[in-house]
Amino acid sequence: MSSKATASNIPLAFVTFYMDVTDQTMASIHRTTSTITVTEPHQYIQTMFASARRFHPDCRAVVLSDQDTRFPPDAEHDIIRYQLDRQQPMLSRSSAWLAYLRAARGHTVFLDSDLLINGDLSHVFAADFAVALTYRDGDSKWPINAGINFVHGHNLAAAADFHEIWLREFRAQHRKQSVWGGDQDTLRDLFAAVDFARADSFDWRLGAIPVRFLPCARYNFSTSYKTEMNGYYPDASALHFKGKRKPYMFPYWRKHIRDTRTGD
Repeated sequence: MSSKATASNIPLAFVTFYMDVTDQTMASIHRTTSTITVTEPHQYIQTMFASARRFHPDCRAVVLSDQDTRFPPDAEHDIIRYQLDRQQPMLSRSSAWLAYLRAARGHTVFLDSDLLINGDLSHVFAADFAVALTYRDGDSKWPINAGINFVHGHNLAAAADFHEIWLREFRAQHRKQSVWGGDQDTLRDLFAAVDFARADSFDWRLGAIPVRFLPCARYNFSTSYKTEMNGYYPDASALHFKGKRKPYMFPYWRKHIRDTRTGD
């Protein structure tokens, strides 16, 4: 299967998650990490989708949310709403992902709104997998970062099976971290047997489910925690401006992506 054929014949959706949370929930998040902010959330969402369209002009843009969160009336994306718990945002996101997949068609890229697409991702779907996750060497706590993950349109049933396992184990083993981090704790446990001391793309199987691992250095790039993310990163196809790196997202978009396509 060529990446060109994959891109032209199968729909591609970029899907993010956002819902308003209570002040109590935000305080709970800040007890876990002080780097999470929700200022200008809709501008982040719009910019992330704009970067996706820069390289995939025919893609679908989707936000998964709860029943009550409000969005700007001129938002250039579809909104799919579910019954979700605002006090458990990460568990709710996992629930929404599974619900979306049960009705999905085509390829899906689930991603956080503080990411920029920085290159054509069509080639990812030339491989045979149900889900593709991004990993990083040297992080024993969270070797897999859930900020972006891919679902192959040819293996949607297996992908939904994986997300169902992921959600079930999240609820069973890490529900106390349903506000923040429990999803990545669960991924660490599910793939405890994998040696992430490497830097290439590789395949794994979780039971009968084909899983592909992609290096964060190319598909979920962030600078180190203490390093400003104000450089130029043409070799990374997806840039994650998480935590304290957020202020650099809009300048990067304006300078390197909006007007000029950068590397694949």
